[in-house]
Amino acid sequence: MSSGAVSDEKRGVWQLIGFANLILCVLFVLFGVPFFWTQVRVLRDWPVAQAQVLRSDVIVQPAPGHEQLYAAKLQLLYTVDGKPIVVELTTFEGKNYQEAEARTTQFPVGSRHAIRYDPHDSTQARIGAGWNRRFFAVPLVLLSMGGLFGVVAAFCLV
Repeated sequence: MSSGAVSDEKRGVWQLIGFANLILCVLFVLFGVPFFWTQVRVLRDWPVAQAQVLRSDVIVQPAPGHEQLYAAKLQLLYTVDGKPIVVELTTFEGKNYQEAEARTTQFPVGSRHAIRYDPHDSTQARIGAGWNRRFFAVPLVLLSMGGLFGVVAAFCLV
């Protein structure tokens, strides 16, 4: 076997790895950009209202594998066009009870918080919507992963 054949074989493996990473990059970007745009539209198009916290609890939800998830569940009251709206929102979900409890303490019963609601369906609301990492966490992770796979693809293909 000549050294040229080995070099061509290595180049082929690197190209295959590069194309696989390029495909992953494109997939992550294709999922991340629309999600990012949806969050931007909420901030741009959904009106702000002041909501009062009626209930703030940690609830237990079953999860696959006989595990439990803890969720910070809020019940909010706000007014849209003179009509009272009551909604329930989940603001945190995870395996750590203390984190869920810490999230509920940020929203004590009786406190008031700014929310954004969908002008076409006023029962759809978001609390904590803003230009912050928490609100954009999922799209930022997706786009970051896409960028990482893009860098690996560029390295392998060059």
